[in-house]
Amino acid sequence: MTVRLALDASAGGASLALVRDAAVLGEATLARHGSAEALGPAVAALLAEAALPVSSLGAIVVGGGPGSFTGLRVAAALALGLAHGSGVRVEVVPSLALIVAADRRPAGRYVAVLDALRGDWFAQRVEVTADGSVGCVGPRTLEPRAAVEAWAAAEGWTPIGPPLDGAALPHARGIVRTASRPVPDGWEPDYGRLAEAQVQWEAAHGRPLPAA
Repeated sequence: MTVRLALDASAGGASLALVRDAAVLGEATLARHGSAEALGPAVAALLAEAALPVSSLGAIVVGGGPGSFTGLRVAAALALGLAHGSGVRVEVVPSLALIVAADRRPAGRYVAVLDALRGDWFAQRVEVTADGSVGCVGPRTLEPRAAVEAWAAAEGWTPIGPPLDGAALPHARGIVRTASRPVPDGWEPDYGRLAEAQVQWEAAHGRPLPAA
């Protein structure tokens, strides 16, 4: 039985977890302020507490977004860096699914939401089956909050997420209930939309921001 390390920094404070099959061996949630800088040391501490070297892991699973531009970049870079140095594969899971999967919820249909700013929500239909497993239904969308609330009510999906409940955040421990997939070559997180700083720069200059 292999152990997987999971990371997510899409919303709120970053989270991390060590899991073996359906068991959470250890987890941590970091304060929102400074979580980007604290994520690496927190991973090292969690692995040390479990007496596990990175090379012994079966996979490193990272929340792939959408969500915080900075948080997603930090978590992805850390996961890819650890994998590069150890040969462990990296897998990705939708961060919106981790909102529903973070805690055991009754079987049913949910729509996981995150604030996308400018009056919009990122939204993902998510089903919880009778055995507690969590799966996404269809693609995630970016829509006005009112539109999401309208179709969710009409179709019988229960909205859940930090815009409605500040405690309903994605958490890395949710990988025990939802599937992940290997990242392809050249993978980057799903940032959802351009960073606000980039939007402002392009509006001020009237042209796309040059590639780094």
